[in-house]
Amino acid sequence: MSTFEAIPISQISEGSAYITSGDGKAIPLDAEELRRAFDAIVHGGGADLITTGEAAQILGVSPKTVARILDSGEIPFTRYGSRGNRMVSRAKVVAYRDTSEAHGRQALEDMREAASQGGLDDVDYTAYLSRFN
Repeated sequence: MSTFEAIPISQISEGSAYITSGDGKAIPLDAEELRRAFDAIVHGGGADLITTGEAAQILGVSPKTVARILDSGEIPFTRYGSRGNRMVSRAKVVAYRDTSEAHGRQALEDMREAASQGGLDDVDYTAYLSRFN
């Protein structure tokens, strides 16, 4: 099938391949179109772009912080129009989050090690804390 003509799902014969749309219509696919659609889904033929607001939710930060991250070049983005919204790859955002979390865990471990080597974990803070009661 070379043209995409949506038809009611009820008109699709059983066992046929099709893509559905939100309005209850279906677009029948021939074998080649089905293979290409499958390849695009499996191999990421289309970009999985999200808004900066969605990126902020994934990262657990404000949209303003996401804007600063994008401006610094740490996550690449696409701008639609000269003043349009910026869109980012979900995969890049998740990779940034995972890398940031790994760096944070490593920094905490380094601080624990430094405190242990400096003998700071052996200090009795009872007298110090009693001043605040």
